[in-house]
Amino acid sequence: MNRHIKKYYFYLLARGLSLFGFYDRSLPYYSKVIQFRTFFLDAQFQYMHAYDKSSKSCYLEIHGGIGDFLQHLPFMMKHPKENYVVVTHFSKAKEFFQALKISVNKIYYYENGEQHRAIKNKLKKQTDSYVCPRELFFKKEPFNQTALSQFKIKPVIGFHMSTSNQTGGQLDNKFALKLIRTLLDQKMTVVLFGTQSELKTLHLVSHPNLIFASNKNIISNLAVVKYCDLLIGAESAFKTMSSMSNIPTLVYHADNNNHFRDRVFINPYIKAGVMTVYKYQALEKEIDQAIDFALRIIYKLKLNVLGLKN
Repeated sequence: MNRHIKKYYFYLLARGLSLFGFYDRSLPYYSKVIQFRTFFLDAQFQYMHAYDKSSKSCYLEIHGGIGDFLQHLPFMMKHPKENYVVVTHFSKAKEFFQALKISVNKIYYYENGEQHRAIKNKLKKQTDSYVCPRELFFKKEPFNQTALSQFKIKPVIGFHMSTSNQTGGQLDNKFALKLIRTLLDQKMTVVLFGTQSELKTLHLVSHPNLIFASNKNIISNLAVVKYCDLLIGAESAFKTMSSMSNIPTLVYHADNNNHFRDRVFINPYIKAGVMTVYKYQALEKEIDQAIDFALRIIYKLKLNVLGLKN
């Protein structure tokens, strides 16, 4: 059966079972729907509703890294004591969920796609284990950490040049340096996200409008995103954090096909009007073009932030 037909078939089957009160039996079918197309119709909402009505005796799987965790967080924070199984490449996943007071039954770690597939095949043999529901946006601030105070210089532009360790390397250093310098020259505040080792490669000097968000605790850094008027980033959790917080987001990624990335982390936010994407062929050869693209977006943003008019 074609995967596009399957999502309709399983969706209608799940809705029918829920309609007649068979909530436990509907869960595996909702799980199948969102595996074919993550945000299909209202499948995520109906899945959550059915779970709330069910016996809650199943296991719920969370696969991926921080970006995936963020999309699962609205559900997990509402249900912090469920039977969660985390499958991840993020080495500090245990500490991440502990900090948020979310209990996790089991954590499987992997370093590459082959290891991840092996774990998924193992979990498939467990008949009562389903993919955990996701949401596109936060309804409330997920992190309680006290972050930075309000900035005097507007707009505040967040920038994260690195990608997830499962999607490749960071954005070109020459591009990053010229973008940062351009934003500072334009009298904007720049919040630079990343680990200390990542940021060290830029050899940046101190500047009153340059803020570093490089805490060893990833949650502390994610909590700073809410202060940004725009976040510019590569394929990482920070662009997911800003998108889920309804903060305008500009993503730079290679002009390639990545079905999972696009259907889960890109296209839904473009459709919602919160994200813009610049697809590059070779970023080191199109630096000026890429920065001009960012400035056009920032100019529109600056009009809104400062209350200016053309």
